[in-house]
Amino acid sequence: MLALPGVILLIIFIYGRPQEWDERFESLPFLYLWLGLAFMGMGLDLAMGKVRLKATPQLRWAIVVYLWCVFTLMVRNPAAFSGGFVSISVTFVLFFLIGHSADGFAGFRKLAATVLIMGLFVAGVSVHQGFSSWQCLAMTETIGGARGEAGIPDGRPCERRIDCYEQAGANPDAEYLCERVGLFKTSTINGRVRWRGVLQDPNELALTASIVLPFSFALFEQKRSFTRAVLVLVSLLVIATAVILTQSRGGQLVFATVLGVYFVKKYGIRGALFGALVAMPLMLLGGRAGGEADESASERTEILSEGLNIYRMFPLMGAGFRQFTEHHWLTAHNAYLLALAELGPLGMFAWTAMIYLTLKISLTALKRYEHGAQFAAIRAWSMAVLAGFCGMMVGIFFLSFTYHYVLWIYFGLAGSLYCSIKGVDPSFSVRLERRDVLRLVLGNVGLVTAIAVYTKSKGY
Repeated sequence: MLALPGVILLIIFIYGRPQEWDERFESLPFLYLWLGLAFMGMGLDLAMGKVRLKATPQLRWAIVVYLWCVFTLMVRNPAAFSGGFVSISVTFVLFFLIGHSADGFAGFRKLAATVLIMGLFVAGVSVHQGFSSWQCLAMTETIGGARGEAGIPDGRPCERRIDCYEQAGANPDAEYLCERVGLFKTSTINGRVRWRGVLQDPNELALTASIVLPFSFALFEQKRSFTRAVLVLVSLLVIATAVILTQSRGGQLVFATVLGVYFVKKYGIRGALFGALVAMPLMLLGGRAGGEADESASERTEILSEGLNIYRMFPLMGAGFRQFTEHHWLTAHNAYLLALAELGPLGMFAWTAMIYLTLKISLTALKRYEHGAQFAAIRAWSMAVLAGFCGMMVGIFFLSFTYHYVLWIYFGLAGSLYCSIKGVDPSFSVRLERRDVLRLVLGNVGLVTAIAVYTKSKGY
C-alpha cells in the first residue's frame, strides 16, 4: 500500500503544524508535498493491482457537499472563491485519501494508530503547557505573519498582565499578555491550554484529544499485553488532564460521551458505572464557572439566533460556504446550524447524511458480526470508531466544525473501516435507504426547530 506513507505524513502535518513553530519549515510546501506523495502512491497501488478502489458509503454525499460549497461560494462571494476553493478541496481530498487508501485492516490500523498518536501528542503538549511557568508574551507578528495567535515569549516572568508593562525590558510599542508558555512555542489563552493552527481553540483541542481515546482501547483488545495496558492508562490520564486544563465544558461532555458510549455499549450497566467513575473527576475539576461561563452561554445563544436569521435571509441556497461571518462578527459555534445557514437545506442534508452513514457503518458492523472470534477485530474497531464519533457529534454541537479537518479525518477513518470490512466480507454493505432519508429529514427539522424554540425562550 504505497499510498499510506503519504496519507500518514499528511495526518501528522495536519495535527502537528510544524510550519507554525519552526521558521525553517515555513517556506516548505508540506501540504502539497504529502498530498502529491499520497496520490502518487495510490496511483501506483492501482496500476500494480495491489488495491481495488472501493467507494465508501459517504463518498457520493461528500461529493455533493464539496460541489455545493464551491457553487454557493462562487455565487455568493466570487472575490473569495480562490481561497475558499483551496480550503474545501483540501478538506475533501483529505477525506478521500484516508477513506480509500488502506486496503485491509493492517492499513486501517496504521491510520487509526497515527490519529491516536497525534491526539496524544497535542494532549501531552497541552499538559506540559498547563504546568509551565507564566511569561510575558509580546503580541507581534508570529510565524507566517499572523499577529497575535500565540505571541512571542520574551523570557520575563509575570503573575499579571500589568507586570509585563511595568518590568524592565518592556517594549513600549508592544502589546503584552501574561500566559503559560509550553513546548513548540505554544501558550495558553486566558490560562486555558491549547495547541496551534486549527486546534488553537481550547474547546477544539479538548474534543480532538477526547475522541482518540477509544483507539487505545481497541489496540488493547487486539492484543492484551502489558505495554498496551500501559498505553490505555497513559491515554486516560493524559487526555483527562488535558481536558481539565482546557476548562472546556464541551470537552467534558465529549469525554463523558466517549466513555459512556464505549462502556455502556460493550459492558451494559457495569460499563456505565465504570465509565461514570472514570469521568467523575474530570466533571468535578474541569470547565469554567461563574460570570465567564454565563457570558459564554449567553453569547452562544445569541449566535444561534443569528444563525437562524441568516438562514431566513437565504432559505434555499444558504449564505454560501464560509460566509457566516460576512453577516455576523462571530461564527456559528454549532456545526449543524452552520451547515444550514451557509449551505441551506440541501447542503445540510448532504452533510448530515455523511454523519448518519458514518454511524451506520459501525452500528451495522457491530450487529452483523456480533458473534465469532474471527470477527473480533471488526468488533473492536467498530466500537472504537462509534464511541469516538458519538463524542464528535456532541462536541460539534458547540463548535463550528462543519468543514474542520478533524471531522473529515474521522469521516475518512469510518470509510477506511468500511473498506477493510468489505475486504473480509464482500457482501457487507451500508447505504442510505428510504427510511434513512426520512429519519434524516425529520432529525434535521427537529434539530432546527429545537434550536428555534430554545433561542426564543431565551428572548432572542
